[in-house]
Amino acid sequence: MRGNERPQKGRLLLGIALGLLVFAAGAGLAGAILPEWEAGGPAEGKPLFRDRYRELAARAGFTLEPGEPRVRLVTRGVEANEPYRFLGDVGSSWLRRTRTAVRVEVFHGVHAAGDRSAGNFGVDFSLDGRPQAVAWWSTSLRTLFKTSRSDDALSAAAAFGPLLLQPGESLGPAGVPDLLLNQIPRVMVPLAGSAPPQFLVVTQPGNIVAERSAGPLTAETRAVVNTYHDKLLSRFLKALIPLLLIAGLFLILLIKSRIGMVNGALLALASLLTLNPAPALVSGSWTSSLAAAVAMAVWIFLLWTCAESLLRSTSGDFTTSLDALRAGRLGPRGGQALLVGLAFGAGLAGLRLGLLSLLEIVPGVWSESPSLSLPAFSASCGPLLNGAALAGGAALALAFAVRWLPLRWSPVAAALAAAFIAPLSIQPLAAGLAINAAIAGVLVYVCRRHGLTALLTAAVCSLLLPAALFAAMHLSWMMGTFAATAGLVVGVGLLGLIGISRPAAGEIQRLAPPAFVRRLEEERRLKHEMGLLARMQRGLLPRTLPRLPGYELAARSELANEAGGDLYDVLTDDEGFVWIAAGDVAGHGYSCAIAQAMTKAALASLIGRGRTPAEVLWRADRVLRAAGPTRHFTTLTLLRLRPKTGEALVANAGHPYPLLATGGEVTEIALAGLPLGAGPPRRYEDRVLALPPGSALVLASDGLFEAESDSGAVYGFERIREVLREAGQGTAERILETVFADWKRHLHGTLSLDDTTVVVLRRLEEPG
Repeated sequence: MRGNERPQKGRLLLGIALGLLVFAAGAGLAGAILPEWEAGGPAEGKPLFRDRYRELAARAGFTLEPGEPRVRLVTRGVEANEPYRFLGDVGSSWLRRTRTAVRVEVFHGVHAAGDRSAGNFGVDFSLDGRPQAVAWWSTSLRTLFKTSRSDDALSAAAAFGPLLLQPGESLGPAGVPDLLLNQIPRVMVPLAGSAPPQFLVVTQPGNIVAERSAGPLTAETRAVVNTYHDKLLSRFLKALIPLLLIAGLFLILLIKSRIGMVNGALLALASLLTLNPAPALVSGSWTSSLAAAVAMAVWIFLLWTCAESLLRSTSGDFTTSLDALRAGRLGPRGGQALLVGLAFGAGLAGLRLGLLSLLEIVPGVWSESPSLSLPAFSASCGPLLNGAALAGGAALALAFAVRWLPLRWSPVAAALAAAFIAPLSIQPLAAGLAINAAIAGVLVYVCRRHGLTALLTAAVCSLLLPAALFAAMHLSWMMGTFAATAGLVVGVGLLGLIGISRPAAGEIQRLAPPAFVRRLEEERRLKHEMGLLARMQRGLLPRTLPRLPGYELAARSELANEAGGDLYDVLTDDEGFVWIAAGDVAGHGYSCAIAQAMTKAALASLIGRGRTPAEVLWRADRVLRAAGPTRHFTTLTLLRLRPKTGEALVANAGHPYPLLATGGEVTEIALAGLPLGAGPPRRYEDRVLALPPGSALVLASDGLFEAESDSGAVYGFERIREVLREAGQGTAERILETVFADWKRHLHGTLSLDDTTVVVLRRLEEPG
């Protein structure tokens, strides 16, 4: 076994090396093209940024609380007035020129007189130390219920606008304040003397945010800002709709008891623990940040739980390696999944950086979000949280595609569906969908080919590696981030190597899947067994009926929703008699099928030898009793026909009475008798029966007579008499079709609860 592990280990390590080469290539392109990667580090160290922050806080009239202000590197977020929104694909050159692709954020607790008596004050600096945005948010819950006025935005602009001025700049005339989303006052102020031209946007949603924006303040840029903030509400609604849909799916799975929540809950908890609840500069208070972190954890729980449950309901062992990893029983399968995920995650990180870099040189195409999020661990994002969301989206898309689409189309459809929830926000929309579909396609392939553990590892590592590399480039600023991200990547690799070196038995022994998976597998097993029983039952029925000169034979047996015990057979003996048997073994299941086979075998061995039907039934009863105690009994009608004369003997063991249709009249052949194989020993009687030319004998099981319609009405014995009076002169096949057609009209779409078998023997008018 050791010899088999080495080549596998070599292939896995080679895959990781190739993935890292792809990542290195993508990182090289990013360093040469993307503004956040080529910007270099801050021009000054943390102490100097803290000093500038203290200076601005003093100018704003704030007194800092005890302690050192927090300093960290940040990238632009969705709420920032980024240059791409106003300048399109030339926004990158603006970011390079102003050195604002990556910023230095400093904030701390402050207090002052007036309404701003207690809160936090933050400043965003460009990498060369110029202030780009300032914010103040109160620590009091009263601000959540405070109604802001348009004049508040003007006073905020007058108070905070000068803090953002650079040498040679001044505040131009403030525009007329308007209301953002119909409740938040906002004002836009041109920055006279700014190069390149910029303007100031100040909002006053109880708190205060003032930030510099690219471009001159014109009617066009005003329209862009208005459109963007309208899109914020649209984005919120678009995010709310998937949340409601996933929550609805979760409730459906919960009601049907087809859900496993352990892995989803642990992943959500781990994601929550990696988030930093410290508020961002423009996003508000600690309360809103904590709420955002909890909301993201809930989203991960719902998304991952639904995706995993749907996939596991498709294949019971789909996430065995993930279960083993959670149980601390990592083995070769889980180790291989971790290493494969690491290889694909490195390649995916390189692919993502490479594609974003190429967008920078394609005219008219740009990314609305940076290639990495800083800080790496914030209140609403983190490699583990974003990776789990990305993996969960791909898994959920694949689960739906596999369930509803042909197998060959499901991966493509899943990739296209997952493209709508992939992380890259690229304009125009067509370019964004194409790139996101490529990234989602890789994840769907990993999920389908290597399972959920590899998928989760690939998605998380694709975000960890860029963050670790960027932190290594700015080690003095991001030592903790580097330790966390690089440590997680190395930990994944070490766990994978440990896993593939362990014996396989320990990974799967006594590892029970979730209860709902065990129940689904039991349902599948029962369904499979019932299918086997149904095929076995059909195999016990004659494939073809013999041709009898002067007679027509027709028979049909329709199975109910479970494999039952109806049987019929047509046999001949050495004396020229034709034996026709129609019976029903009570019950369902394997033992029923065995009793069926025993009954047919007994008939085949007992007929002939000068015996009558009653003697055969008596001997068959002894055979079934000799097989041992059984809960099943068998009803059986047995007919011995002399074809030349139409003379017959018939005996009955508890089966519904045969019906003889002749000359427009239907006669019931009343033959009492107890079923075979159960109860006290018994004797059976023969009855002489003559089949005149043109007559038809019908043998039917109780499934015909006892069938209930949707209203509860029973088909009964009189209705078939009426059918046979009208159709009894037709061919045997015509009689059979007419009987079943009338029976189905009676059911009116309701499923029969029992098998239904009808055998028709018709003597022709003229012997042929």
